[in-house]
Amino acid sequence: MVIDYQLLDATDQILGRFCSQVAKKAMLGEYIVIINAQNAIISGSKRDIHEKYLARLNVSTATNPLRGPFHERRPDTFMRRVIKQMLPRKKVRGKEALKRVHVYISDIPERFKTRYQNLIPSEVYNAEKKRLFYYNRYITLENLCTRIGWNKKELEV
Repeated sequence: MVIDYQLLDATDQILGRFCSQVAKKAMLGEYIVIINAQNAIISGSKRDIHEKYLARLNVSTATNPLRGPFHERRPDTFMRRVIKQMLPRKKVRGKEALKRVHVYISDIPERFKTRYQNLIPSEVYNAEKKRLFYYNRYITLENLCTRIGWNKKELEV
């Protein structure tokens, strides 16, 4: 059985709008491959965004820190978590939809190229930065992830 994968490029796409439309497509049964996750943008001032996510890192359990909460620091896992939070959590449909979404930091690695034989380039509408570029009120996902602790060792492999 050959599966058709939709190829989505996250470059210069607003993270929330992009992920909500990806979640909707996944719920409709489509298989999705997202590339360039590190180039997605988050709208807002740089200082406010950094303060928000750094404050989340300070939240932990006092009794047993191994119970979490755990925070993703890589751009691909960060974007996957955002998509996961937009799906029904305790339903089988949401878990199955998340399995249909594959996210990569930059491009598809060579070891996975054979998995995706039928890639159909697709677009997500109303998620690109238009006025944000003029006001310069955004940061990239790569910038945020390096600030909260990603050390980019995965890109060297």
